Amino acid sequence: MRKRNLLIIGVLVISLILPVMTLSCGGNIHASLGEEFTLPAGKTADITGEDLSIKFVEVISDSRCPTGVECVWAGEAKSQMLITLSGSSSEIVLTISGGTSSTAQEVFNQYTFNFTLNPYPEIGQEIAPSDYELVMTVTK
Repeated sequence: MRKRNLLIIGVLVISLILPVMTLSCGGNIHASLGEEFTLPAGKTADITGEDLSIKFVEVISDSRCPTGVECVWAGEAKSQMLITLSGSSSEIVLTISGGTSSTAQEVFNQYTFNFTLNPYPEIGQEIAPSDYELVMTVTK
């Protein structure tokens, strides 16, 4: 009986501590300057050796012309970002033109963000907000 009680107490303690440990780890992505990384929607990347973090908040619009469709305009996609540099946060919007091989560049302070937004729209396929990801490289 005593072993059973100890086992139950142990399971309870672990079930209480594990979520706290997971939250404290943060789950942030770590990348170096010049290194390509993938940043899923809702996630944050910390740039190693820099006091810089980049959070991909959400895609606020995506009017890129889907694959397999002829459009008069290639469209564009806009992604809301939260950039924290030296403890100061700023919201910026990254804009990328349509076209399956499109990449874009945005400058923030002394940093340059080269990026593309995946997945690219396809005719008849809806993209869930959580499916978006930015493939980026940050340089100085």
